[in-house]
Amino acid sequence: MRQRMGLFVAMALTAGSVYPLNGHAQTRAPDEVVASVDGVKYLRKDLDKTVETIFTTQNYLPDKQAEVRPMTEKQFITRFVNVTLLKNEAAREGITVTDEERKKGTERFESILHANNMTLEQHFRTAPIGEENARRDLEDSFLVEKLTKVKVLDLIQIDDAEVENILNAAKAQNAEIEKANANVADTKAAQRKKIEDIKKQLEAGADFAKLAKEYSECPSSQNGGDLGTFRRGMMAKPFEDAAFGQEIGKVGEIVETQFGYHLILVTAKTPAVAATAYTPATPETVAASHILVMAKGLQPPRPVPTADDIRERLKRQRADPALRAYMSGLKAKAKIETIVPID
Repeated sequence: MRQRMGLFVAMALTAGSVYPLNGHAQTRAPDEVVASVDGVKYLRKDLDKTVETIFTTQNYLPDKQAEVRPMTEKQFITRFVNVTLLKNEAAREGITVTDEERKKGTERFESILHANNMTLEQHFRTAPIGEENARRDLEDSFLVEKLTKVKVLDLIQIDDAEVENILNAAKAQNAEIEKANANVADTKAAQRKKIEDIKKQLEAGADFAKLAKEYSECPSSQNGGDLGTFRRGMMAKPFEDAAFGQEIGKVGEIVETQFGYHLILVTAKTPAVAATAYTPATPETVAASHILVMAKGLQPPRPVPTADDIRERLKRQRADPALRAYMSGLKAKAKIETIVPID
């Protein structure tokens, strides 16, 4: 849902200056005006209805309600101010949502809901702000998105030279990867020979911990290669399979993982224990040490974006400051009054 409503929510929380309405109002009369934007009013009874709906649907305890009410009220007053500014501007610009645009927008929103196993009607019925507000918010989001697209997003200019620079950088990065890959085979052969030489020393009676401290490229080398005790699922699969399959006290065959080449020494094994009426089950574990010689594998080239992809990404990056500037401009020419200061 966040993907679909992201722009709308961003607009609802955009910063800008406002003017207090008669200071910090104390009355809580139903018809108290809690916010006003160019004469469009938000009444206490409407704010209270929304806040109470949230408290009910979210099962807030009375103490919690008292704690979060000021913040919650401020959020909805802020939202009212920003959305009203945008709706008023859309009316001035003659921007409306067509039936086709509404249909497409609803379908996009439904596709996100379906990914979370929820229908549109379920969303409306279970919305924390209540069904009426949820339906209105979705409709408002269509108008807000169209307005900000026409007046802000479509006006963001992306320089052709900037796109070309990013495209060339991506191509150059892949060229470096190809260059590095050309030397991988020779490098891996040298690293394989190094681990084989270490294995020969162990077979000749050398001390495992001593060689681990001298040659291993894992931080565990400081402890003689000791990895402690681990259960299945904690190590790379080839390493895990070898460790759980080896005899205690014997160095196994060379094992290759994504980290490089390993020699493993299993020092202890604890079998799994089934659960009883009084104790939970415990999994099989192994205590082991290892010597690691790191080996680099081939790096896959990175996908090179198209010029259109780059333009779209740059537009998204610049959308937020552009939208904030647009909102600041709307607020500067509007008459805004609220019972509490908002950012």
